[in-house]
Amino acid sequence: MVTFTFIIEGMSVTPGPVLWRGGGSIMVWDGVSQHHRTELVVIAGNLNAVRYREDDILPHAVPFLKAHPQMTLQHDNATRHTARSVRDFLQDRNVSVLPWPAKSPDLNPIEHVWDPLDRRVRARAIPPRNVWELAGALVKEWGNISQQEWAILVQSMRRRCTAVLNAAGGHTRY
Repeated sequence: MVTFTFIIEGMSVTPGPVLWRGGGSIMVWDGVSQHHRTELVVIAGNLNAVRYREDDILPHAVPFLKAHPQMTLQHDNATRHTARSVRDFLQDRNVSVLPWPAKSPDLNPIEHVWDPLDRRVRARAIPPRNVWELAGALVKEWGNISQQEWAILVQSMRRRCTAVLNAAGGHTRY
């Protein structure tokens, strides 16, 4: 038995046992809102600003946001998100981006998406035996999570923001 870690937009989910030798990791990208979600995109290799722009933003985020113009892109301050080429690219396409202060508490609801996805993959009768099976399991289970579950997460943002404000930016239960 070895452990695996999902690497999802730079965030690691708690490693857990799987039945394969070797190990590895994958990265996925997605978007959720109260009423819509993107497909889960599996990203091979390292993700830099150019790949983020060309492999994620251009083919997935921009069409999604153009189809839902009332939405705002929320991503954190990872270097690949804040690179001038990415900022210019989004500005040229009139994509609204939520300002994200440096060292802010992580209030992005997407971070809470990974827990139900992780639980579903771990609960599969036949666990993934390699990173390719893991990628397939993630995509399959992503499709099995109801939009209502995502809506509940998005609706929790008001409570989360209030808790952070009440804690003066300190620790909250979220």
